[in-house]
Amino acid sequence: MRVTTTTRINCPPEKVFDTLADLRNDTQWNSRVSRAELLSPESIGQGSRFAIVNGGTPYDVTITTYDRPSRLVLEASGKPDLTIACALTRRGEDTELESDFDFRPRGALKVLFPLLGPVIRRDVPKQFASLKALCEN
Repeated sequence: MRVTTTTRINCPPEKVFDTLADLRNDTQWNSRVSRAELLSPESIGQGSRFAIVNGGTPYDVTITTYDRPSRLVLEASGKPDLTIACALTRRGEDTELESDFDFRPRGALKVLFPLLGPVIRRDVPKQFASLKALCEN
């Protein structure tokens, strides 16, 4: 299942990118993330690994594309596996953030996941509204 959202944020792409790339920030803007820890050495870049808990589910997340400030791709292993691809484009003083979520459930979750689709499609824009608020402060 795929979910795509576009968010306009009134700050430079570099700030949005840096906020997104360091998943430890997720606890400040994503109400579903209760824990986020960097597992690899500083500094954040391609190959950086994180352990997060999202909605009570643990995920191992790796940055697979780190093209600051325009493209960030995260691969998350958990239930379900997930790829998050973010494209950031400068629009005057703003940043246009397009995010594509590719959920890949397995096993029994594969059968149940379509029922969660409407909830996820409503939740993702709400979380990104919180990201917008954090970046614009």
